[in-house]
Amino acid sequence: FLSVYPNLWFLIPSDTDDYGYDIYTHNFTVPDSTNLYHVATFDFNTSSLLPNATLFHDKTFDLGGRTIRTGVIDYIPYCSTSYVGTNQGNADAFNSTARKELQIDGLDGSLIVEFCKLRNCNLKLWPFGPDQWGNIYENGTGEGMLYSTYAKQTEFAICCLYYSWVNNYLDFSKSIAYSSVLIMVPRAKLLPTIFTPLYPFDPTLWLVVFITLVIMTVVHHVITTLNLKGKKPPVEKSIFDIISVYLDQGIFPNTTTSSYRILISFMLLSGVVLSNSYAGGLASVLTIPRYEKSLETIHDFAQSPYRWGDPAIAWILSLVDAETTDLKTVVHKFDIIPDVEDLHERLSKADFGIGIELLNSQKLTVGPYIREDNVHSLEMLKQLLYYDYTGAVSQRGWPLMEPFDKFILEAIQHGLVIHWEKAMLRKYQTTRMEAALDPASSRTQQDDTVQALTVEHILGPIFILLVGTTLATGIFLLEVLWHSLGLCLGRWHLKRCTRRDITEEVEFEYLE
Repeated sequence: FLSVYPNLWFLIPSDTDDYGYDIYTHNFTVPDSTNLYHVATFDFNTSSLLPNATLFHDKTFDLGGRTIRTGVIDYIPYCSTSYVGTNQGNADAFNSTARKELQIDGLDGSLIVEFCKLRNCNLKLWPFGPDQWGNIYENGTGEGMLYSTYAKQTEFAICCLYYSWVNNYLDFSKSIAYSSVLIMVPRAKLLPTIFTPLYPFDPTLWLVVFITLVIMTVVHHVITTLNLKGKKPPVEKSIFDIISVYLDQGIFPNTTTSSYRILISFMLLSGVVLSNSYAGGLASVLTIPRYEKSLETIHDFAQSPYRWGDPAIAWILSLVDAETTDLKTVVHKFDIIPDVEDLHERLSKADFGIGIELLNSQKLTVGPYIREDNVHSLEMLKQLLYYDYTGAVSQRGWPLMEPFDKFILEAIQHGLVIHWEKAMLRKYQTTRMEAALDPASSRTQQDDTVQALTVEHILGPIFILLVGTTLATGIFLLEVLWHSLGLCLGRWHLKRCTRRDITEEVEFEYLE
């Protein structure tokens, strides 16, 4: 009888209660088996379930090797798939009859593998490759991993998914990890040494100095003109006198009146303060390198001439509906460069930004296009571009979503999510690369050292001297040309008068 009904339910007397009954189940493989295990206890007097008891068996706990068709992409540290040979991996592959030839690792990868171990299901993966999250369009078409689940080619998809719009088409799981997207921008470059004489003062201060010089020149010229008798001094003398005062040079006074003395005295005092301030600033500029202003916020990056990009459009899908001007500009400046080598070459020019991710463990993860040879030319913005919580998606009404949500919470509570994340970083990101990212994250310049003066530091004064010499030479040639042109015109008029047979007196008067 028991061999015909191997899963028969019995009510037998309880050993601990005279009026209670225990519910047991017999799972027999042969008639004389006695493999019994307790399910629940029911009290007929109270007609209520006792704590930690259930009358309904969880049919999804043991799936008996049922296949779970899952879509994944390669994106470290969340998922990484590789073909390792038959019976060498932990998952089957689509369109293949070989068993366990795929090995999946990573935060999300380990999560779904352990879930299938717990529920006794067979994991069958469709690896879409790197950056192929895909999209689902309003007309029901699409591509990539997300569309495969929507089209029921797969029943589950996982790997760093955080798109809120997916809720319109698929079921979203509980949050697995916290993820932030930042932009690495070109590092602030050294200011050209040719403009060294201008660096001690900022543009606003230079404007104030210029206005002050103009006002002092006008006042000086008016006072000297009104106090002097006879021939009035030219404006050029007042200009050069003011410049001489502020350059700590001596001048020849035009008058000894009290107004002139007071003017010169206060000009000398202000000139000493201004020249000493400039000298101190110039000494600092000559010994410590000066850099252009760093980009710190999203607004700074939006106002900069730089563009940025990544291998997939998925990096900006969360921002396409942004309403702020800065975020709209950032989205407009995004370029999709799928080829890793092309993106690496673009970053090496130090005029292009790249999106990176700040992980749940507060570690940075970068793609293969950021390497030790170009990471030193980049630095991170202080402001996040956006953040979200990652999860997984499934077909509508997938019966395993609730057990999977429960497993996610248990994995997070036990620290497994951060453990798997750090394990992937140790495996795929070298210690040297992590050390190279420190200056980019801390925004420090490795070349900020006090150095001796070199020829580069005096290129500015040399450039000013070159400009002045060139300008003077050009004006001198114009003066010579103007003088030669006047002589030619004089000779031409002289010859013309000679042809008309004018008298010598008239000719002399004309030339005079």
